[in-house]
Amino acid sequence: MFTARCIGVSLSVFFLLYAGLSLAVARGWKLFVPLCKRLSARSSANVLFALRLLPLAMASLITLALTVPSFLLLEPRHADEDIGIAPLLLGFAAIALLIWGIRLAVAAQRQTSAALAQWLNGAAALPCKAAVPVFKTGKDSPSLTVAGVYAPRVLVSETTMNVLSEPELQAALRHEMAHVRSRDNLKKLLFRFSAFPGMHGVEHAWSEVAEMAADADAVSSVRDALDLAAALIKLSRLAPVQPSAHLATALLQRSDALTMRVERLFTWHHAPDRKLSWFWCLVPATLSAVLLTASYGTLLTAMHAVTEWLVR
Repeated sequence: MFTARCIGVSLSVFFLLYAGLSLAVARGWKLFVPLCKRLSARSSANVLFALRLLPLAMASLITLALTVPSFLLLEPRHADEDIGIAPLLLGFAAIALLIWGIRLAVAAQRQTSAALAQWLNGAAALPCKAAVPVFKTGKDSPSLTVAGVYAPRVLVSETTMNVLSEPELQAALRHEMAHVRSRDNLKKLLFRFSAFPGMHGVEHAWSEVAEMAADADAVSSVRDALDLAAALIKLSRLAPVQPSAHLATALLQRSDALTMRVERLFTWHHAPDRKLSWFWCLVPATLSAVLLTASYGTLLTAMHAVTEWLVR
């Protein structure tokens, strides 16, 4: 019974924290938009990604670092207590939420694998020195996309290769390689696993900023910027809506940000990136770790009091 109560209480705390923080992020993520506008596209994408996964990270950390130890250390092991209706219901809600996330992640992986197998049917590998393999695919595949998480592949349709010039194609390929380096498909998989109602807004904003970040990573001169802009324009006219998969990142997304991307490329100029300094992340993290260590015993006692109230 002690183990069952520990599991029930821990899952209850996890669910309350995860649901509460997720609601806060879903409602308040737009407050971070002014900060993102002052940063580079890559830093903005990192901020939005961290914000999106904050509920899962914080709920897991507090549950594992405080809830479980407080119960194991301070709860009498021979106390004759039932689990309680509240921890029981909240625990089942947490399990249902985790199962839902796992099912969405598995479904996304299977759907992507099936789509990738279809696109690669009859495809030919292209000689390329890129970090991931590049394949020339048929006309029914996306014009240009990177698909997969563990073994990503870049797919270039035959039509795309016929339409784009060599410099434009190389600029577009560098864009897709930027997605590979930043592991954007893995981030999409984590979004699926940590699914929660109302998160579409922050995920959509991250997707648009991630495209701009990949654009910025792909160009290093005005010539590169113009080539990538030309590739975007040509492919948007060729295939305004492209077939895609959950864990794939196409050069052209179903988004209204294409015009903004092209305008940014046309006005590209070399300037130092306004990145979010690691100092502003390291200082709060260090202070939090020091405070947590200094007051760990007090926090365990407070958490145990909270879980006792929850059990009653």
